[in-house]
Amino acid sequence: MEFASRRQPPRSWIPWMDEWVREMRVHGNTEMTIEHWWYQIGYLALHSRKRPESITDADLLKWLGRGVGTSAIRSDCNAASSFFKWAKLHGKRPDNPMESIPTVKRDKRKKQPASEEAVRKGLASTDWRVRLMVMLMNDAGLRRREISVIHTDDLVDDLLGKSLVVHGKGRKDRIVPLTTELAYEIGRRPKGWLFPGQYSGHMCADSVYRLVLRATGETPHAFRRKFATDVWHATGDAVKVKELLGHESLETTQNYIFSTAEDLREAVDAMNLYRRQQQVGVARPDRLLEAYSVPKPVIDLVIQSITELQKQAENN
Repeated sequence: MEFASRRQPPRSWIPWMDEWVREMRVHGNTEMTIEHWWYQIGYLALHSRKRPESITDADLLKWLGRGVGTSAIRSDCNAASSFFKWAKLHGKRPDNPMESIPTVKRDKRKKQPASEEAVRKGLASTDWRVRLMVMLMNDAGLRRREISVIHTDDLVDDLLGKSLVVHGKGRKDRIVPLTTELAYEIGRRPKGWLFPGQYSGHMCADSVYRLVLRATGETPHAFRRKFATDVWHATGDAVKVKELLGHESLETTQNYIFSTAEDLREAVDAMNLYRRQQQVGVARPDRLLEAYSVPKPVIDLVIQSITELQKQAENN
């Protein structure tokens, strides 16, 4: 019986799911993906109340349409496609009911980051788990699955303070620097899984989702988007945001950075300032002063003076 510490599916599903899990391990799927997909198929089994050989495409559509978001539906489809493809390949059933399920398109619309009010709600929660989860998402940009598998041993020293070894997708670990407050909160927890499961092991990612959503009204990913947007505003460096989030490409990262009308106005104002500087023969004096290590407050005063002189010249 796989993942014995977790809520188990009906007995008729266990032999199939155990064989499926063993094959996924042989294929090289990560343990995080295997456990997550096992959990999703287990939920399908409990939701449908049918044996695995009796599941139809109508059952799958009912399960997929139970009211979760697009990303969750895509993840459910990946798990179900793997399971029923395996079942057909090994003669467990003559068909694959997922073959008639329409493809779920990725939602490419930019979603808003979590609000400051949601952050305050999370940090004011009476549940220490919610408070710490919100800190991990808002101050370190972690995914819910990454949060669920944190061990106290993942807290490590770096040259300037404390960092966290984050176990990301595809067996790809990354190091994320922590704020002093967040490092303290992790360090004071008992040794072991940061968020223990109900019976044993670590908490599942879906439990992280439910706890955060119930306490704040926002999904975990909304806090991750807030982290990405705030880091970008503070640094203007999308590459740093990409590394902190553990993304493969900048294109993915750009979907996490939310630009406001104020940001766009600043960009247009900066363009106008650049054009005026070009007209008087001064190309980006701020860059020139930065090259000579002039302090930023002094640079700001110089730019302000140049701008005022240009306005006076225009008025005259």
